[in-house]
Amino acid sequence: MPTTKFKNIVYRLMLPFCAPSCGKNPVSSVTGQPLSAPETFVRLIRKHHVLGSAVLLSNGREQSLVFTHSDKPPHYPDPDTYFRVASITKIATAMLTMRLVDQGLLGLDEPVVSYLPLDPVPDELAGVTLRHLLSHTSGLMDPPTLEKDLEAGKSISEVVRGMRVASPGKFFRYSNLGYGILGCVMEAVKNRPLDVLFDSDLFSILGMKATLSACTLPSEKIMPVTRILPYHEGEDLIMTPLGRIPLNEPDPLHHFGHTAGSMYTTVESLLKLMKVLICGNSGYLSPASVEEMKKKHASYGSLSPTLSYGLGLLQINDAHISGCRVLGHQGFAYGCGDGAFWEEDSGHLLIFLNGGCSEARTGRLGSANRDFTFWAFRKELPSWY
Repeated sequence: MPTTKFKNIVYRLMLPFCAPSCGKNPVSSVTGQPLSAPETFVRLIRKHHVLGSAVLLSNGREQSLVFTHSDKPPHYPDPDTYFRVASITKIATAMLTMRLVDQGLLGLDEPVVSYLPLDPVPDELAGVTLRHLLSHTSGLMDPPTLEKDLEAGKSISEVVRGMRVASPGKFFRYSNLGYGILGCVMEAVKNRPLDVLFDSDLFSILGMKATLSACTLPSEKIMPVTRILPYHEGEDLIMTPLGRIPLNEPDPLHHFGHTAGSMYTTVESLLKLMKVLICGNSGYLSPASVEEMKKKHASYGSLSPTLSYGLGLLQINDAHISGCRVLGHQGFAYGCGDGAFWEEDSGHLLIFLNGGCSEARTGRLGSANRDFTFWAFRKELPSWY
């Protein structure tokens, strides 16, 4: 994944020559509201080499659902396809955390260590609260071996050792480890494995087809993910090694690898999740908790001055994309570049899930997400009126 300006430049230069193409006519189906400018949409799909996607647009009244495909590799999603939505999972994790706050089981400003059976307590977690973890201000960085540590079954105490780079609350540093620890807290408080907890306390309540445990799904229902650059034919990822490990029993000292980016769901189920936040009065969360999630808690700083963060929500203030604040999240993992965003003032919504696309970035925002949000909020959705 290109992570610096130089790498982004090189990546973009190589993209037209080395990445697989989705073909001239990638659109498989359009249901609901017809697109006003389908040719613009196809240009974006081709520009970013999108290898199979589900794109959902909504203005609160009308909805358009578009599926695209690729022949090589063969990606053919449909309404029942489950996408691994990567860091969009953080929205679900934050929502379930806030529901437990509403129920009085958790406190946003309580020390994390008060909920976990740690003995001894790692110095790195001293002073860290749930609010710090939710807003990426815990001072924790991700270890470079995080995935291998998870697969090896290492405990929180082992993994956080040496990973604190600042005092809690000092500055923003994106941390998948921090969001994983939130899952451990929930398991400890509810004494249920994460996949059961998310299903009973979130997914089932909202009527979603979703899971944190990929091994519970038929593999043919999961959208393969292909890294387009460098592209290696036949190296699609359907299920991660961690996703193959069942979550049979609660284990709050070791289950810190699922609540940062392991949710699998369908595009219309993700819409149900987003509506809770867009409407604000669905009954799943208190209006005060929704507002707390949407409140600005941290800034990305000079790397991405248009980006800030709430509790589980990426916030975009970019006049190119919209005249108002845009909220949601993006997800990068193994070659996908997903996005789920809505305009705060209008309630206009875009969901963009795929099986591989350009991983180029504009600052810290995926360039594909920037282009698709501009198209959705500046061009396509306003034309429906």
